[in-house]
Amino acid sequence: MKNPYKFLLIISLSLVYLVIAAGSIVRMTGSGMGCPDWPKCFGRWIPPTSLSQIPDYIDPAKFNIVLAWIEYLNRLFGVLVGFSILITLILGFKYHSNTPRIKWPLLSAFLLTLFQGWLGSVLVNTVLNPITITLHLLVALVILVLLIYVSQQAYYLKNQLAESKSIYPKKMKIVFTLIAVTLFVEIILGTEIRGGLEIMRKENPMIQSDFLLKMLGPFKYAHTILGIFITVLTTYMLYLVTKKSINPSPLMVQTGIGTVVLIFSQIVLGEMLVFLEFSPLIQLFHLWIASWILGLLSVQYVAWQKSNNL
Repeated sequence: MKNPYKFLLIISLSLVYLVIAAGSIVRMTGSGMGCPDWPKCFGRWIPPTSLSQIPDYIDPAKFNIVLAWIEYLNRLFGVLVGFSILITLILGFKYHSNTPRIKWPLLSAFLLTLFQGWLGSVLVNTVLNPITITLHLLVALVILVLLIYVSQQAYYLKNQLAESKSIYPKKMKIVFTLIAVTLFVEIILGTEIRGGLEIMRKENPMIQSDFLLKMLGPFKYAHTILGIFITVLTTYMLYLVTKKSINPSPLMVQTGIGTVVLIFSQIVLGEMLVFLEFSPLIQLFHLWIASWILGLLSVQYVAWQKSNNL
């Protein structure tokens, strides 16, 4: 393999998506405190399989073998991401020491991965503080965007003529900015709504979902309005690519269509969450698809930059 770092980039990117899914599963199953200590799990590097293996200083009532192993596997994925990005970083500096657009974003992704590990310890020590949970997710999304950016830059180094015949409207930069900011706010709101639901359900397990929605009214309405705004913006973006651009690349058209399709699927999933009383499985897909939308938008933005030689 002549240039293995490109392969490792794909591996790292795939692992980040898996970690986001794993994090959603942890939250869906309530496994966040499945391991009550960090970095070990019940004082062990490999989770215990019986009560007899739990150290005396940890309350045995905290032990649930299923939750412990779900949280442990989530941490293991995080470690794999860290090592994968580290090796990719080393190879990136080796092959592209004179390419700032590759080496610095890779370094940033690695440093943020270390920060993620520290945030993981904070989450355990603060017993899943909601603000820290949201920050944990946002950092994962930033790492995702950085890896997508590096992957495309690596591709464009070998394919200098890519997007060279495509001309896109300059105003797309404004639309990209609006979508990115709105999407991040939307993700934060969605995370906080879910956190609020979990807290209220923990305090009152018998509470009805429709009553929960009324209590979270302003946040829910803001979440819905922002969702509509994102739908309008991404549809407009697709219009600019397909109708107002000259020789748009298949990549721009396909990612534009994919983004709009995923946005509408999010609307459907959002309504299903209400009617199915916040099904954990639908919550998992709702968050994971949001990360895919962000990924597709990142691909579009980098392609737009390439066409404008930015």
